Amino acid sequence: MVACGKLFVQRTRALDFFSSPREALATVKEVLVGLELGSFAHSVKLTWDVADVYGVVIEEEGWYLKITVDEEEPELVVISFHPLERPLRTRGGVIEP
Repeated sequence: MVACGKLFVQRTRALDFFSSPREALATVKEVLVGLELGSFAHSVKLTWDVADVYGVVIEEEGWYLKITVDEEEPELVVISFHPLERPLRTRGGVIEP
């Protein structure tokens, strides 16, 4: 979906950690394309959807990523993308903030 441009990024706290929205979007895309099974932490039930939570490391810092698929569009929706606030257990191990 990312490669096809079927991506919607909600305004997240990630914008606080990058110099521009363009840089934040480029990083989000890079992370999504590189996601591996070991980065998966768990799924969460939201009001209308189920989202998947991942922990990734960017420049030696742990980041939190929450995504879901909007099947009506269809597109991948990035709900959250920000540095970790606490350790996150993933299939590949614990990611530290």
